[in-house]
Formats: sequence, C-alpha cells, structure tokens
Amino acid sequence: MKKQIWMVFFILGITAMLLAAGCGRRSETALENELAYRQLGINKMNEGDYEEAVKMFQRALDQSMAVIDDLELDISYYKALAQYRSGDTEGALATYTALIEYDEKNADALYLRGTLYLQEGDAKNAWKDYESALKEAPKDIALSNKIAVNLSGVGETGKAGEILNRALEVKEKDAADYREKGWTYYLLGQYDSARTCLNKARDEGDTEAVYCLAKVCEAQGDTEEANELYELYVESHSDDTETLNALGLARLSEGSYDQALTFFQKALEQEHPANEQELRRNEIIALEYLQDFAQAREKMTSYLADYPDDEAAAREYEFLQSR
Repeated sequence: MKKQIWMVFFILGITAMLLAAGCGRRSETALENELAYRQLGINKMNEGDYEEAVKMFQRALDQSMAVIDDLELDISYYKALAQYRSGDTEGALATYTALIEYDEKNADALYLRGTLYLQEGDAKNAWKDYESALKEAPKDIALSNKIAVNLSGVGETGKAGEILNRALEVKEKDAADYREKGWTYYLLGQYDSARTCLNKARDEGDTEAVYCLAKVCEAQGDTEEANELYELYVESHSDDTETLNALGLARLSEGSYDQALTFFQKALEQEHPANEQELRRNEIIALEYLQDFAQAREKMTSYLADYPDDEAAAREYEFLQSR
C-alpha cells in the first residue's frame, strides 16, 4: 500500500536453479557462505552501491547448489531490488518473465512485471499482467489497491475504479483486511466508510491503520487530528523516514520550525534512509528558518560534497555564505 519492495529474480543463473530446485544438496559451509554473501549484499544496498550488491547476492545464490527454498527466494528479492535500482530495466523484465514461467500463478511476479511495463509506457502488457495477478489473488485487497493506484497515476481512472469497487466485495477476515478495505474506501473518496474500517483495524491492534487514518483526516481537512495520528504512528514506527519527513514538512508549513527540525533529524538518525538527500535538504531549510546560519552552512557544505549536482542547493550555499 504505502510502501512496496520490488521483488524480481535475476535471469542469469536463477532460471536454471529454479528448474533444478531440489536436485542438489547444500553443505553447512555453503550455507554459511550464502548467508555471509547475503549480508554483504544488504550492506552494499544500504550504502547505495547497487551494482556491487547485485554481485554479492549472486555469489550468495551460487552457494545454493541448485537448491531453492525460502532463503534463496529472499536473496533473490534483495538482488532484484538492487538490480532494478541499478537501472537494468531490460534485465528486470526478463527476470520477471523467468519467474512467471517457473510459477505462472505467482501474483507478486505478475504484479511487479505489470508495474514495470506500466513505467515503460506499455499499458497493454501492464493491464494484461494486472488482470492475471488479480485472477490468481482475487481476495487480496492490498494487491487491488496497489494496482488501482498505479493505474490512476497514468490516467486509467476508469479501470482503477473498477478494481477498487470489486475489492469492496471481498469479505474481511482480519485486521489487515479491514485496514486495506479502509484504504480502498479512501482511494474512492468515501471517507466516512474509510474511517469505519480503519477504526475497526486499529481496535484490533493494527498500527498501520493509524497512518491510514491520518491520511483520511488530511483529506477531510482535519490537520490537527491528522498530525496527532502521525505522531502516534511514529511512536511505534520510528524507522519510517517518509512519515517523519512528511511530519517535518507539515511543521514547516505551520511555522513550527523547532519541531520540523526534530522530525528531520530523527529520520536522519536511521541508518541509510532511502530519502536521505531530501531529509538533509529539509534539515538545512529548517535551520535557515531558525536563523541558525552557521550550522546551516556546515550542513550545506557536507550536503554539496555528497550531492554536487544540486544546482539549487549550490545557489542557496552562496546565500548562506553571505549570512
């Protein structure tokens, strides 16, 4: 819903391994090496070195001796994310295809390949994969919501609405379903019904529903309650740097610069946040509003060393030098 990890399989080596699943045996040493390479790959991803991460994940998979279980799938998901972020779109599409050929009922792979097609402007193949994914997982409300959001983003609001209304027919079985059903209502603009479902999910202990409720409040113009809910959500999700950034921006717009700075810096305390550049830029803006130009200059110097292509920041640095 809010955030989705891209799950793709690397075509070279993986296809043969999948077809030969269960045919080999892996030694304890090989397992230890596999886990070690997996961790190295994760470390490289956290550093933003995606090409090296791909190499580490592939080395991990090479240890498996053609055995495929949850560990190999987990490593492949990590590798896929690194591959996608490294810009290998063609390879990613081929990888999705290999995965679907191995398991044609894999709704995740169908959804992800469809999303990649959509990003590449191939709406026809995207819709085909989305329909197949929904056929394989007709009761997955979260999947319906994600597909609808993607289609709306490219102007396919009619198809998006069709999918959302179909999702409303699914019977909820747990708190997660109530949360996702609430999100469906939110996407359709039916905010009162969204609140009903989300409060049900929240009452059953689903903390993600708190974030969704905050979005509903925002949509209804209740900024005060939305901010309270965001802060409540952050108490149990301190690693959610996107929400922390959103809270900081909200405080900036309200003129609460101290609070804004607190949110930005709290997010930056996390190890290698995905939105680090934006957070660092917003931290500098908050410092400027607080007229702490000495610290803003120091932060900007470091920022430009890491992001020298940010021309707007370079111009801002010239301003700070005069303060």
